[in-house]
Formats: sequence, structure tokens, C-alpha cells
Amino acid sequence: GSGTTSRLKQLGMEFTVWVFKHAVMDQLKLIGPVILSGILRSLDGSSSTEADSTARDVKIFAYQAIGLLASRMPNLFSNKTEIAMRLFTALRLEDQSLRLTIQEAATSLATAYKGASIVVLKDLEALLLENCQVEQIEVRFSAVRWATTLYDMQHCPSRYICMLGASDVKLDIREMALTGLNLLNDERQSPAMTVDFNYPDIVEMLNYIYSQQPKLLQSNDQSDGKLLFSSKTFLAMIKFLMKCFEASDIPDLSQEDPSHSPVAKMCVVLEHAMSYEGSSELHALALKSLVDISFRQPKLVSSRYANRLHWLRTLLSHVDSDARESAARLLGIASSALSSSAALNLLSELTSALDPNHPSRFEIYHGLLCATGYVTACCLKESYIPEELVQKVVDILVKVVESEGSTLASLAMESLGHIGLRCVLPSISRNSSAAGVLTVLHERLTKLLSENDTKAIQKILVSLGHISWNELSFSHLKIALDLIFSLARSKVEDVLFASGEALSFIWGEVPVTADVILETNFVSLSQATNFLTGDAPLLDSRNFGKRSSCEEARTTAQDEIINKLFDTLIYSSRKEERCAGTVCLVSLTMYCGRHPKILELLPQIQEAFSHLIGDSNELTQDLASQGMSIVYELGDASMKGQLVHALVNTLTGAAKKKKAIKLMEDSEVFQEGTIGSNPAGGKLSTYKELCSLANEMGQPDLIYKFMDLANYQAALNSKRGAAFGFSKIAKQAGEALQPHLHTLIPRLVRYQYDPDKNIQDSMGHIWKLIVSDPKKAIDEHYDVIVEDLLVQSGSRLWRSREASCLALADIIQGRRYSQVSKHLIKIWTTTFRAMDDIKETVRNAGDSLCRAVSSLTVRLCDVSLTTASDAKETMNIVLPFLLSEGILSKVASVQKASINLVMKLAKVLSAVKVIMLTALIP
Repeated sequence: GSGTTSRLKQLGMEFTVWVFKHAVMDQLKLIGPVILSGILRSLDGSSSTEADSTARDVKIFAYQAIGLLASRMPNLFSNKTEIAMRLFTALRLEDQSLRLTIQEAATSLATAYKGASIVVLKDLEALLLENCQVEQIEVRFSAVRWATTLYDMQHCPSRYICMLGASDVKLDIREMALTGLNLLNDERQSPAMTVDFNYPDIVEMLNYIYSQQPKLLQSNDQSDGKLLFSSKTFLAMIKFLMKCFEASDIPDLSQEDPSHSPVAKMCVVLEHAMSYEGSSELHALALKSLVDISFRQPKLVSSRYANRLHWLRTLLSHVDSDARESAARLLGIASSALSSSAALNLLSELTSALDPNHPSRFEIYHGLLCATGYVTACCLKESYIPEELVQKVVDILVKVVESEGSTLASLAMESLGHIGLRCVLPSISRNSSAAGVLTVLHERLTKLLSENDTKAIQKILVSLGHISWNELSFSHLKIALDLIFSLARSKVEDVLFASGEALSFIWGEVPVTADVILETNFVSLSQATNFLTGDAPLLDSRNFGKRSSCEEARTTAQDEIINKLFDTLIYSSRKEERCAGTVCLVSLTMYCGRHPKILELLPQIQEAFSHLIGDSNELTQDLASQGMSIVYELGDASMKGQLVHALVNTLTGAAKKKKAIKLMEDSEVFQEGTIGSNPAGGKLSTYKELCSLANEMGQPDLIYKFMDLANYQAALNSKRGAAFGFSKIAKQAGEALQPHLHTLIPRLVRYQYDPDKNIQDSMGHIWKLIVSDPKKAIDEHYDVIVEDLLVQSGSRLWRSREASCLALADIIQGRRYSQVSKHLIKIWTTTFRAMDDIKETVRNAGDSLCRAVSSLTVRLCDVSLTTASDAKETMNIVLPFLLSEGILSKVASVQKASINLVMKLAKVLSAVKVIMLTALIP
């Protein structure tokens, strides 16, 4: 009341918070509304300028009380917006020290409005829109939080608020806004990981944006180059609109006014984003989005921009390379709506501008090169370009390759590749004779591929595949193959993957068409088919790009590829060549997997991948494992069974002997640093260096021990690679694995304790995949597991001994007498042997096992924890063994452990039988 003191108000409000937190619901329903009205009167009677700390505390408790009551009694708030308006006003006007508390109360209040009526939610829309761009950070935060909490993804006004919030200066507000648009993790997700969301209808979303910004109705030319939204808001808006566009069913627009269609409205938004105030990133995204839209609605987009060729040509000189590339694609798409004469005039203008006698800025030259390729390809598709003009264009591009540096030369090759997707490249006249393009450029391309410009090399390699798309001559295909395989020793992964993609185009039946490559934002086959980065199935063969070509030349080229891969690269003594061969083989299997010849070669491909999973190179090993999962999907039932059997054998150590590889002097046997250095400090890795060391030490037979060690390392790598491949296949194999579980489970248990962390992780992953109930699986296979661990604890491999001891220590804990009785003596024998091992880590594992089996033995001998009969049997088994083998052992640690255990057993001995005393008393 008015007669009370500030201190009493503070204590009363603090007590109110306690009541709202702890009161039972029946009581709260009675007192809640009354107390809430009192809290609101208290806040109305206070001033936002009060500096008294007690008054500030009263407000803090008041807002906390509102937040608590909202979370417990949402119905009290959801029928009107008064409290929401109060909190947002308070966030704007109250002192900074109070805003965090008010913000927390507002967050709690948001959940109370989730079940509100449509009228209330409509009123809240206006409130949030009004507050989403005010000066105070807390207000903007709460507005975006409410927008993402109260409304679903299909609600247009709340998504618009998120678009505005995407440009906020505060990171947490930006991230919350992007989360509301499902854009925050876009870059981390591959297309194979996409999740279905119910996006708004594209028409409704566009209409709402237009209603909020009427200037969008004006053409971009009337906006004086100024952005209607900030660049970051535009970026979020375009990305979200494109998601809505992809999710919406756009009807046939041929019968309606194109200017009022959603596609036209979308194009207007994208054109406004191209204002000169926009960022390069925004311009590139807008142009890419136009290309995406054109693939869904080609006639509408091409006819729209056929009248805006000048605008597109100015964009060819954009400072951003992605923007230039997209503008060139769009120019090619627009040219399809031109008359034949207009299209040919455009092409003539582009080629004339490429005249080397008229040098221009790099960006302009780049844009012209890209556009020349796309426009020529479009004219070839429409079949109204004369051969003479094609000849002229190709000749100009060839001269660019011959005369320019690697960047522009690779772009010219890319354009030649785009033309090659539509036709066989014409011969070039050189020195009064005609020769194929690749014949003329062979020497120049060899030089370019030997340089260090990775991006240029990638473009050249892929262009070789595109040029070969329609090639009829094997001699020309052979040149392309030689150029691709010349990079077989490259250590750059991107170059190797580009080589694999180029080979796939030469092989044929890749899962894309020329239209997809030229008229969409196509980047590479790996992005078009995400088999390497996800679990997407291989594309159906009906979608594969079909083209007519000389089958004889193509078949000969395929034989050439097979011979190179299987006779030279995959079984090479050089790890770089094996890696290159693996990349190429995986690419062919993934991109051309439905080709009859690939299906015919599957057994040979499977054998190659089985060999490569033990490679020392991690990329080779991982790709071989991926390749095995692709082979599994491609193969028939028999092939799948063989593959599962082969992987099980590799994991269990029963794999057949691998194909021998002839070692050369420079063949790397160990990775550098693996086994130290020679006495002079030199490295020890190649076969020649190992032989030299063996001879210098006067022990030529030492080389056999080195090779034995290398084979052991390869076997370990094979298990790791097989585990990775197995984890992929296990998802698909299902019932096919059931017959092998009896063999697999004991190995998987042991491998999960392997000293190598990679082995642990791989096997642990498989364990989770194939064993739904680990406890049940171990119980069902307990005896087999223990027997395997006991055998492996005596292995000549220290890592097997160590893993077995650690696994035994874990698996015997909590076991009953009936489960361990027949293994008890063997376990103790294994324990004492491990405690005396030559390897320290094995001895440590033996100590761990000793502690575990000692604890087990004491428990089994204690009649308070075990039945008297089982306790007696355990004592009969263990005590004589400890007295004869443990206490009398020459190993100090074994002797000490045995004495300690006998002393513990003596304490529970009287409860078993006096007869056992005779064993203790001499």
C-alpha cells in the first residue's frame, strides 16, 4: 500500500517470488490473479528514474514474479497482450541494470502466448515488428526470440522479423534470427543431410515482403542504386525465399500474366539486391539464385532477361568471380530467347571483345571468356550457329590458352569444355595443316599442369572431361587420358578428385546432363552426388546423361583406363600413385557405377579396395572403405555376401594373402619418423635406406624383420580401414551380418581396448551399429569372448596382449561363479604372465587385471555375497593355485599380489570350511 516502506515492499516482493515458485497449483489459481494485479499496480506507481537500490530490487523481484507466474499459469496471460506490451515498454525505458531481468521475464512470458487466440497473436505480430529494430539490444533480442518461439516456420510475419534480425550488430541476435530461418547450419550441412521443413508458400511470403516494403514494386532503375534492405538482411531473405521457392509447387505460368507471377516477383527482389550498395557476396548470391530459378522456369526467365542483355553484360566485369560466372551463365540462358540473328550478333560482340590487340581489365576478360563458352553452347543447343563461327570461337579460345597465364588459360579451357558438351570440337589449322584441339594444346597443357596453380589445374582437368564428352577419336581421348594420368603423383587432394571427375566424363554415363552443367549452378560431380559426404543412394541410371558417340573409341578409352588403374596405379609401390588410383577408381564406381562395364568389373574392384584399406595413406584407406560401401550397394546378393565375408575375415585376421607389390629403391616402407633414424641421423623410410642400415650393421637378415614389422603395420591399417568400410555396410547389410556375429563379437570386444585410438573408435562405432543390446550380446557370447581374450593374451603382438588384459578386467566384473568357474584358473595364469611381460604397458594392463580378478575372487569366496557351495568351490580352485604358483613365483609383483589376496581370503576362510586350513599351515 501507499503507507508502507521501501524495505517492506522489497521483502514482500521477494516473498511473492518464493510463493510463485513453490505454491501448489490449486492455491496459485486462487491467489495468482490477485497478486499479479498488485504487482502491476506497484510497477505503475514506480518511476523509471528511481535511483534507490531498494526500489530497483523491488522492480527486479516484480519482474521475476511475472516471469514465474507466466511459466506456471500461462492461461492468465494468453487472452490479452497488455502484459507483453508492458514488458517491451519496460525494456525500452527502464534502466540498463533492470533490462536483463525484464528480458528473462519476457522470455518466460513468450511461452505463455503459445496457445493464444488468433486475434492475440495478430496483435503480437504488430508489437514485435515495432520492436525488432529499436535501439535497445534487449528489446531486439526479445522481439526475435518471441518471433521464433511463438510462430512456426510457415508464419510469414515472424520470418520477416527474422530476416531483419539477420543483420543485427549483436551476434546472438543474428544467430537466433538465422536459426528461425533454418539458415544457421546451412554451410555445415550437405544436401544429403537436409531436413524437411514446412516453409511458407512462396507467394504468401513474397506478398508480405512487398507489403512491408512497397518500393519493391518500383524497378531497380528507379531506386538510385540504393538497397531497400541491408546486405545481410537481403542475404537471409534471398536464401529463405529460395528455400520457399524450392519447396513450393510453382504451376505452369504460360497462361497467366508473367509480370504478376511469383517467379517475376522473385526476380524483382533479386534485381533490387543487385543495387550497387550491395556487397559482392549479395550480388553473387542474387545472380546464382536467378540461375536456379531459370532452371525451374526457363522460358519466363530467359524471355525476361533477353531484354536486359546490356545489364547482364555490365555484370561480366563484376569484381566478384562468382558473380561474373553466374552473370555469364545467365547471359547464355537469356540468349536462348533471342532470335538467331540477335544471338549470333551477341556472340560476335563477345568474341570481338576478346581480341588480344585490345587489352582489358582482368575481370572484364574473365567475364568475356566465361560468357563466350556459355553463349556458344546455348547457340549450339538451338542449332542455329554456323560451323564457321564455331571454328572462329574455338580458334580464339585456343589462342588464349596458348598465350595467357594459367588463370585465364584455364578459363579458356573451361569455355572449350562447355562447347565440347554440345558438339565435337572442330580441328584447328596450324602450319597449313589441321589438328585436333588437344593435339595442338598438348604441350601447352602439359606445362600448365606442371605448375602450382591448383585451381587452374582443376579447371583444366575437368575441361578435359567435358571436351571428351562427345569426342569420336580415340587418339584425342588418349591425349586427354595421358594429361590426366600425368598428375598421378600429385599430393594435392583437390587435383586428384578433379582427375577422377574428368575420367568419369571420359568413361561415360555420368549422372548429369549437359543442360545441368551449363544451365544450373553446377560445380562438380562430387557436389551433385553426395555419396562421399552422406548416405544418399546412387543416382538412378535413368537420370544419367546419355549421348551418342563412337562406341569403339569410348570402349578403347575405357580399356585404357582399366589397364592404367589396375596394372600401374592401384598396386604401385609408390603411395602417391596408389592414392591417385584409389581416387579415380572410387570416382568411376560412384559416378558411373551403373555402367555395364563397371558392374562387370565389380569383383576386381572389390579386390582392389580390399587391398587398399590397409594402405598407410589415410586418404587412400578412407576412400577404399567408402568404395567398398559403394560396391556393396551396386553388387548383387552374391557380391554383397562376399564383401561382408571379406570384411569379417579382415577384422578377425583371417583375410587371404594380399597381392604382392614389387618394391623399388624409393618405395616407402615406413612413414618417415616411424622407426627413428639411422646412426648417422639420416631418415629411415624407403626400402633402399632400410637395406643400407641392415648391411652397415652386418645383419643382412635384419631387412626381413623390418618387412615383418611393415606387414604388421599394414595389417593394423587393414583392420582400421575394414572397420570404417564395415560401419558403412553395416547400416545396409542387416540380416546378412547375423551369421558372422559369433565370430565378430569377441574381436570387437577386444579391439575396443586396443592401444590405437583410431582402432578403438572404429570398432566402437561398429559395435554400436550391429549390437543393439551390448549387455545381452556379451552375456550370450560370454564364454566365446573370454576364450578369445585368453588366447590373445598370449599373442606375440604386445597390443593384443594389452587389449586382452584390459578387456578381461572389464568383462569379469560382477560375474557369478557359474559364469567364471571354468575360466578362473586360466584367468589367473594370464594375469601372472601379463604382470611379468617384457612390455611396460602390458604389465600395467596385467596389474589392472590382477586388481579386477582379485576383487572377483574375494567376492566369490565371501559367503555373505555368494552361496556357501560356490564359495567353497572358488576357494578350492583359487587357493591352491595362489599358494603354488603365486606366492612361490620369482616375480616380485606376482608374489606380493598373491600374499595380499591370501591374507584377504584368510579372513573369510572360517566361514567356508576348516579343511582349507591344512593348505595354509605347513
